[in-house]
Amino acid sequence: MNLIGIGAIALLSTVPFTGVMPGLASSQSSEPVFAQSSQQQAPIQLKLVAERQSVVAIASGQVAWKPLPTNASLLPGESIRYVVTASNISDRQIKNLVVTQPIPKSSIYVLGSATLPTLQGAKVDYSIDGGKTYSDNPTIRVKLDNGEIVNRPAPDSMYTNVRWRFGDSFPAKTITYATYQVRVR
Repeated sequence: MNLIGIGAIALLSTVPFTGVMPGLASSQSSEPVFAQSSQQQAPIQLKLVAERQSVVAIASGQVAWKPLPTNASLLPGESIRYVVTASNISDRQIKNLVVTQPIPKSSIYVLGSATLPTLQGAKVDYSIDGGKTYSDNPTIRVKLDNGEIVNRPAPDSMYTNVRWRFGDSFPAKTITYATYQVRVR
């Protein structure tokens, strides 16, 4: 797999508030990638949008998400949803596309909130070590009072990255979405 620099392939929507809006970390593809120029567009475009959970909707029992304004003030415990939009704008399929997304340090991943792209074979996994290793269910070793060492599910506060594998083939002229949620610390 080739590591693709996100600056060459992504359209990134940024919200200027510190520590809450992550950048798109990276994407990987086994297809050759060329630098973007005025005459050439990269085959994959990525966009990241942050949305705030609507307080009014929560009170009524319905959850709604609204775009996070650039001047947003966030409170501890607030939920933010990130929507990653991946578009294959080329006339050919892309093989083995992988997109990783960091969990902002000022937030905690909401366990079970990551959604899969609507592509056959798509998978999501997570890192608790800054993206060095990934697992669909990260665990940590814990020493019990009796001295026994056991594996336990990693707590939500340890999650550092979400990674989507978009299946074996990302069809030409296709747009798909993946999401995840965090709580502000």
